[in-house]
Amino acid sequence: MYYNASRFMKKVFLIILFGIFSSVLFAQTKTELQPAELQKPILEYISKNFNGYSIDKVFKVDAKGIITYDICVNKDKTHEKLFFDKEGKFLRKESCSLECCQGPAKK
Repeated sequence: MYYNASRFMKKVFLIILFGIFSSVLFAQTKTELQPAELQKPILEYISKNFNGYSIDKVFKVDAKGIITYDICVNKDKTHEKLFFDKEGKFLRKESCSLECCQGPAKK
């Protein structure tokens, strides 16, 4: 059986190259912030529309240059995740669990 090492190496190279480019193209950074670092419109929206809720976690998400804010709020046993754009405009909310709002467990 004839084996072409050059052809095999080209395939390996392309697979590695695809992996590198896909990780760059789909890169997303998530930075935790303090609630005091939020923009005034976001804080006002939460105060007005989620009165009595406390802010648990705040994340600034950069997905290929598109900035959003993910904010976990709770009141008693109700947990919500709020999403805002970079100007502080409300985008949507999702119900979530306590674990969602607490983030990853710390060791």
